[in-house]
Amino acid sequence: MKLLKKEKLTHDVYELVFYCDKNLETLPWQFITFILPSWLRRAYSISNKDWNNLEFIVKRLEDWRWWSRELCDIEIWTLVESIWPVWHFILRENDNNKLFVWTWTWFAPLYFQVKKALESWLKSKMLFIFWVRGFEDVFYEKQLNFLKNKYTNFDFELFLSREDHTRTSRWYVTDYLKIGNIWDFDEFYICWSTVMVECSKQKIEEAWFKKEQIYFEKY
Repeated sequence: MKLLKKEKLTHDVYELVFYCDKNLETLPWQFITFILPSWLRRAYSISNKDWNNLEFIVKRLEDWRWWSRELCDIEIWTLVESIWPVWHFILRENDNNKLFVWTWTWFAPLYFQVKKALESWLKSKMLFIFWVRGFEDVFYEKQLNFLKNKYTNFDFELFLSREDHTRTSRWYVTDYLKIGNIWDFDEFYICWSTVMVECSKQKIEEAWFKKEQIYFEKY
């Protein structure tokens, strides 16, 4: 694949768009494994596919996870080897109302799922809730507003834990996961770290939902 576009969405989050010259079939929950110039292999979820262009949302970390910097620092037009998309974190195509829960760049597979479901005119109610620390960390708000304005069955809500803002809620998405807020939903899709996935699942189950109604991906 060849890097076509690199856009800095926040101080440490990048949108990377790669062109693939193969007729690549991908589904809106899969990931690509990049073979980086150092020959390390790292998987990143696809956030969107537009013809032969694959989009990714990548957080450039300054800690020991140096591969995120290697990927984000690749120059435009660079060729990067990759392994074909895999995984089975599947969105159910039914009329059940759906709640999506994520934080940071775990946004990618859920955004792809929601976008493709709406474009396929899936009519179920869909709510997208997500958390970052401060408003400077928010990205893709414009894209989410576009979907909200185009499709009446979609809405989203942002949560910030370290500041108040007129366009967001305060604290964490797990604070939202209580019976009064989520009783209208039939299915839950969570993409997060292991600890936070388990915390979210517990909150949903405490609101009298079954484990079979909760779908998740841990990173």
